[in-house]
Amino acid sequence: MEKLKSAVPEALKQEIWKSTPTELPSTCSSLLDFFHHLPQFHQMVKDLTDPAMALCCKDQSAALEAKLKGNECFSKGDYPNALLSYSQALRLAPVDIDDMEKNPLAVLYVNRASALQKMGLLLECLRDCSRALRLSPHYAKAWFRRGKANISLGKFEDAIRDLNISLKAEISSSGKRQIEAELNIALDKHKGMGSSGKKPNQNISEVPDEPDQVKLQCLFKTTKGRGMFCVDGVSEASLVHKEDPYAADLSHNYPHLSPESKLEMHIYSIILVHCLQHFYTTELPISGIVISKLVILLSQIQVNSMAIVRMQAPEVRGSVYEPGNALTSSLEQVKVGQVVYVAGSLFNHSCRPNIHAYFLSRTLYLQATEYILAGSELELSYGPQVGQWDFKDRQQLLEDRYSFTCQCTGCSELNVSDLVINAYRCTKPNCLGVILDSTIARYEKQKLKLLLDAPAVYSSSPHKQIDRLKGANINEVARRIFVSDYELEPQHCLVCGSYRDLEASCAATSQVESFCKRLQDAIASNEVPNNILQDALRCTDLLRTILHPYNKRIAEVEDNLAQAFCLVGELQAALDHCKASIQILEKLYDPNHIAIGNELIKFASLQILVGDSAASDSMSRITAIFSRYYGSHADDTYPFLRHLKASQDVDKRFTFHPVVSSKN
Repeated sequence: MEKLKSAVPEALKQEIWKSTPTELPSTCSSLLDFFHHLPQFHQMVKDLTDPAMALCCKDQSAALEAKLKGNECFSKGDYPNALLSYSQALRLAPVDIDDMEKNPLAVLYVNRASALQKMGLLLECLRDCSRALRLSPHYAKAWFRRGKANISLGKFEDAIRDLNISLKAEISSSGKRQIEAELNIALDKHKGMGSSGKKPNQNISEVPDEPDQVKLQCLFKTTKGRGMFCVDGVSEASLVHKEDPYAADLSHNYPHLSPESKLEMHIYSIILVHCLQHFYTTELPISGIVISKLVILLSQIQVNSMAIVRMQAPEVRGSVYEPGNALTSSLEQVKVGQVVYVAGSLFNHSCRPNIHAYFLSRTLYLQATEYILAGSELELSYGPQVGQWDFKDRQQLLEDRYSFTCQCTGCSELNVSDLVINAYRCTKPNCLGVILDSTIARYEKQKLKLLLDAPAVYSSSPHKQIDRLKGANINEVARRIFVSDYELEPQHCLVCGSYRDLEASCAATSQVESFCKRLQDAIASNEVPNNILQDALRCTDLLRTILHPYNKRIAEVEDNLAQAFCLVGELQAALDHCKASIQILEKLYDPNHIAIGNELIKFASLQILVGDSAASDSMSRITAIFSRYYGSHADDTYPFLRHLKASQDVDKRFTFHPVVSSKN
């Protein structure tokens, strides 16, 4: 890509950098003509479309290595990473393997189907099983896996058919017993449905499959990451026709792209159309108009696509009262796909959203997280939120990814979170005032100016700001911050004006961070030596003298200490540090924010282990928060919740018995 970019003449670059959507056909045609006379371009296209070339990433040994890594992740219950490894193996595996009873590609598809099934992505599981069966029609495990998925989907007739075929193809007696058990389940459920059972509208094997994407996957390397462009029945009409449903009048950000991004979009689209033409020779002519439509389409995908995420948490085996089952590691969102929802893309962004988006399989659900007045706008988060990042980082991400300047309430009104999230502590004892560095102060001055210049805009809801400031116990900041002649001076306390040398403070925190990193590495290895833990405690005390008490970095270090103490068996200490982390986060987020719910899951699991009777109160709060964000799907999204709720039911019948902790 860099070589192609550097080969483009400067005059043509300038033309592309300044181009508008209406000028795209002209600039695309000019660049296309230039590339047609460039041998380097034709060699790249050949490399991308030739299965024997290295750019297609075909490597049998690397595919086997990825498969083994997937098997290891699967055995540990780490299904998202198993899915990624199996997908990588499928991309690397050579396609010209002689057909046999168990085609290696078919095995990989079934392995990936197993991971998908564990993650609740049943339609994707069915599709992978069907791919495996097209390669190996007598592969018993593929029929069996597809049958189990059909049972989960309520397609019992299809399940009975698949399991019967699997039974005939299976050789081992143990395998036959397993299939018979699932077959009996399908028969019983189908019998119970009687004549009212619904017949599926379409067999999964008849669903159009996407073409081989291996040769296209390396085309889209942007400065922000990688992407995949899926193609199914591409034609000139589908790219050009104004009423094409895929265009769907989705917004795009082409006029706001940086000059370099515009050039990259041109090059990606020209390479893509050549690769597509290799597979759809008679349907897709190469022209400036077609390429310009691809540029706009890629821009639409960039702006409107949403990441499908799943929550990853450790799979718990055994009693919740066993110390090894305490959930002290952070719940993690894992991206499993990127897709465009036409209706979902119409919602605007807010860093303080009033609706929450989540996914079950490929279905997008939107849940209101607060009472919304009739006529008010429904807003979701495109990623960054107040409490998660500060104002400047949110602005930067939204500008880079979506090409707009956010002016939501979180970004146009002063709030405690943006002031304290990365702030320093006042040098005066007992003063909770905030000291900002020059960058944060500059951004906060922008909001203050907006607030003072347009008081009417904010007069309708001043109580929200005052309440949030009071909740943070820095009332004096609230008083001073609304005085029109007050300046947000960097390196000076907003309350008392005391000065802090931020250069020296940054140097001190940098030294502390090395010890915190050692603690994180020890936690990752599941072995925390006492000297590392003691060093981390001393460093945390030092951080508290430098950073503001509500600085998010302190919350992160407290969370790490909670994990470390749990690993060494000091459960009460782990509980105390977990509580300290939550108390800070409650100042940054709304107390009923989902981020607080995630942390409370850790807290409640530790409370149960130490025999704290207040665990039931924590569970009630967790249930309320997760119901607020996920409605009736909370347990499906967070399986660990079911585990904790089961322990709560036990608590109602029995007395807690604290777990005896011991030092490592």
